Amino acid sequence: MEDDRGGIEDYMHRYGYGPKEAEAVYRLKQARNLFEEIYAADAAAAAAAGKGNYGTLYNEIHLTAKVRPHFDALEHLIEKRSLDRQYPEGWGRRQEGEGPE
Repeated sequence: MEDDRGGIEDYMHRYGYGPKEAEAVYRLKQARNLFEEIYAADAAAAAAAGKGNYGTLYNEIHLTAKVRPHFDALEHLIEKRSLDRQYPEGWGRRQEGEGPE
């Protein structure tokens, strides 16, 4: 699997990620897509074997409950690192009397 340098650089410019962060997010997205393809193939095989939609439903529930949250958590860690670096004073609402409005 070749790296898509353009995709990695896009994450760096668009979201302010460092090179390793951008590559990690890029690879996480690739891995997420591969898992989606694996489970879709399993569901299609189950449907072709005459098991109806049970395989599709099970796979979708499993992906939603057990797989996607882990990818989301890892992506959010990288997003938080980037935001903390870009906004060291915090990026929430300002309290009264803090800085310019």
